[in-house]
Amino acid sequence: MIRALRPAAASRAVSRAAAVLAVAALSLALVTSEAHAQTPSTTPPAPTTAPGRPTPSDAQVLAVEQQLLCPICTNERLDVCSNAICNDMKRVIRERLQAGSTPDDIILYFETRFGPKVRAELPREGFNLVLFGWVGGALVLTALAGGYALYGMRRDTARRVARATGTTSSPAAGGDGWVDALVDEADDGRGSR
Repeated sequence: MIRALRPAAASRAVSRAAAVLAVAALSLALVTSEAHAQTPSTTPPAPTTAPGRPTPSDAQVLAVEQQLLCPICTNERLDVCSNAICNDMKRVIRERLQAGSTPDDIILYFETRFGPKVRAELPREGFNLVLFGWVGGALVLTALAGGYALYGMRRDTARRVARATGTTSSPAAGGDGWVDALVDEADDGRGSR
């Protein structure tokens, strides 16, 4: 029981079907072009140079990247990080170097944007000097304590040798009799066992 469509209804049905097909084709085209745009390319786009400006070398770009940290990761330099934000930062570095900015200007730009934590090295100024002072002071105190302990052990050994041999010759006095006394004491210790 198929009813025959009237000619006007048939043309409306065909036009609706054509519209639905057109919308479906358009949405499919948008989805595939959007997916293609989001797929990372394996080759970076060739840098466009302004007239009279040379492209920055990879060494220049790498030198700036090594002075910056990823703002998301913990203590990961920009040159080894592969996050999307790091890729954007690398692109900005290349563009700014190409535009004629100095590496210090680029680092200052990222420092104002992400804060001082984006620098790979702490600047030696302000409170950071106190931090470096604590580390340096701790190393000096440790070296002094270790030297004093070694000096005390050497003097203690010389006193024991002097008491054991009954001589007043000691390493501090400059005599070599204490060495002979140590050898004799070691020989006596082996023989009595």
